[in-house]
Amino acid sequence: MDRVFVYQARHRAYAARLAGDQDAAEDLVQEAYARLFRLENWAEIANPHAFTMRIIHNEAVERFRKARLVQLDQSLSLQALEPVDDQPLPDRVAIARDDLRRLAGCFDSLPARCREAVKLRKIDNLPPREVAAKMDISVSTLEKHLSKGLRLLAKWHSATGPGIDETGATESARECRKMRKLGMK
Repeated sequence: MDRVFVYQARHRAYAARLAGDQDAAEDLVQEAYARLFRLENWAEIANPHAFTMRIIHNEAVERFRKARLVQLDQSLSLQALEPVDDQPLPDRVAIARDDLRRLAGCFDSLPARCREAVKLRKIDNLPPREVAAKMDISVSTLEKHLSKGLRLLAKWHSATGPGIDETGATESARECRKMRKLGMK
């Protein structure tokens, strides 16, 4: 029940926008809760908030259809107030997870000092002076490691496209060695 009642204020606000007055809104919310909790497997619903919002919307539409006096502006507002599910679509979640996996693979392929600099500065969000002190290097050397690491991450991530492959990682390792020879540590 806590998974439902935590959104009670949002349910009431949405119902108030649909119904136009507080009493009718309260009736909509209570009817939605009654319908939800009458279901035998309501606790197994993946997103009870979205499900409740849909019940409130359907109940408001049903009441609107049964009303003898129908106002045109209320009809338009019911269509405009479709509940918005703020959860990302499953394909977007899968794509984001795949991107994160690829980026983690690229991160693991960075030279050790670059990886450490990027982790401390960008992931742990430490100030540059503190990172330089932890790594026992100057701030300007830290900036070089960061620049190199971030440039390589961007290049590898964009080059790997839909998935990381061994060729891209090998080519990047060669590029690191070439950069070291040129004095771009």
